[in-house]
Amino acid sequence: MFATRNSIISHLCRSTKTVTHTAFPSTAHLLLRRQFTTAPERRLVRDTAYPFPLYYHLLPSSTTSSSTTTSTPVSSYALSFLPTFPQHTRQVVGYISHSDSEDLLVKPNKFTENEAFNNVLHTVIQQNLADDPMVQSVLQQQLEGWTHIADYRNPAPYGRIPLPEDIFGSVQIVDGVIQPDSYQRMPTHRIVSSLGLFQLSDYLHERLVHHLKNM
Repeated sequence: MFATRNSIISHLCRSTKTVTHTAFPSTAHLLLRRQFTTAPERRLVRDTAYPFPLYYHLLPSSTTSSSTTTSTPVSSYALSFLPTFPQHTRQVVGYISHSDSEDLLVKPNKFTENEAFNNVLHTVIQQNLADDPMVQSVLQQQLEGWTHIADYRNPAPYGRIPLPEDIFGSVQIVDGVIQPDSYQRMPTHRIVSSLGLFQLSDYLHERLVHHLKNM
């Protein structure tokens, strides 16, 4: 994953520095934003299989060698919920490396997370979960304790706890009232798993897109 990310960042930023962690340093943020704004190629692909509008924005492509004698063209895409080309790194869910010989899909081995987006995602969840009808429905059965905010890409059977990779976080209920400030992010949650990209409830997804549009 780090190798893929380093290749993308170095190609976008034209920098001799190597990024070796998930969060962008402030300098890379500025360079990446400038590249987004001036990118000469802005081909757009919409994912029709995902339940909400999801877009692949083509980034300047590169070629990597698949063997010592042949080379396979590899394209890089910025994944976003917005149809317009991202103006901020926080609007990018992550990055997809795509070989021209394969279908364009979100797979764990082709995806590089963007921690800046992850932080936005959990902020939106925390700020809006109390008004989510799906969370409110929990209060009909639970008046005290903690409840999970589940990822809908892999719903757990009724009465069962979702897998750790399918829990965004947990929040406390006190006297039948959600306590947003108690929200705790689940470190084991995966933005992309073998079942694909994460899925919020309808309400939380709408709030996330609204937040991304207004950056």
